[in-house]
Amino acid sequence: MSITGHEACFVCREPSWFEALPAENGDTVSVIMNFASQHEGWQGIPHGGVAMTALLDLADYAGQYKTGANLAYPLATSWRFGDTVRIGEKMLLEARPKEMGRFDLSMRRLHTEKIYLQAELKTQESAFGVDFELPPIDSLFDPATAHQPLEVYDNCFVCGRKRRRPGLERRFFRSGTGVEPVVVMVRFGDQRDRDRGLAANFQQAEGRLHPGVLAALLDELCGWSGVLAGDLYGFTVRFRLRINFLPEIGDELLGISPQPRVRGRGERMFYYPYGVIYRRTKAGFTEVVAVAEGQWLAREELRRQFVATRIEEDLSGIVF
Repeated sequence: MSITGHEACFVCREPSWFEALPAENGDTVSVIMNFASQHEGWQGIPHGGVAMTALLDLADYAGQYKTGANLAYPLATSWRFGDTVRIGEKMLLEARPKEMGRFDLSMRRLHTEKIYLQAELKTQESAFGVDFELPPIDSLFDPATAHQPLEVYDNCFVCGRKRRRPGLERRFFRSGTGVEPVVVMVRFGDQRDRDRGLAANFQQAEGRLHPGVLAALLDELCGWSGVLAGDLYGFTVRFRLRINFLPEIGDELLGISPQPRVRGRGERMFYYPYGVIYRRTKAGFTEVVAVAEGQWLAREELRRQFVATRIEEDLSGIVF
């Protein structure tokens, strides 16, 4: 099977992702993956963005199998998490191309039938916009506004600072006084990142960021928005991700997520975040790269875990 367009892909280069090249079986393309420590989000639990990264990569393989071409953009994905898995578990991933640029994706424990993650992916003709309220972007870069850096975890694929393998190393911020509505923010590919070549570690096609990076950034960004709604920490239950295009390595990205709606209480409390990633152009952060929305299950034990295991550090010198 051809791997055209994946010669530089970080998922394909790393043996810790797929055990072998994806295999064709009738109308399905499948591969086995073992969740290892470098895939962690919450302690002992794979990051949802990592699972989506793996399935997005497999979908690109399946696109070649069906049409001889890589995935086309814009595309929309609707994800549903249906089980809890742990680091160390072996997973079966499947992608099934359908008609009109559609794909069914799934991931489950090997030799079981219960689905951990499933998705429908479909390509679109027109780009997606932002349909929820955000503050004026210029206000986020006002030098007179001090944004609050949020604390980080140890081994998380997105925010971890004590990882043995490369991660996205993101710092999230709560917007400062005077920014309305209040938001959680993240940057990727700014000058500090470019100086270190961080984005080059996470390519799919040569020179293009992997779509899974966008999925992981937005999954984490939306998850962090729970702190705006009462210090909530949770698991992703549903996630709708729409990607307009894959940024180039070296592009500067800005992610924003406002305070989410909250419903329920106790063990059945959910929050419903939105998120958007912009690319910087000569006119500022004006291009919408990807948008997301979803449902998170808030759990008090996750808040306690984070408080107990976050990295102790001086946040006073950290700026957005």
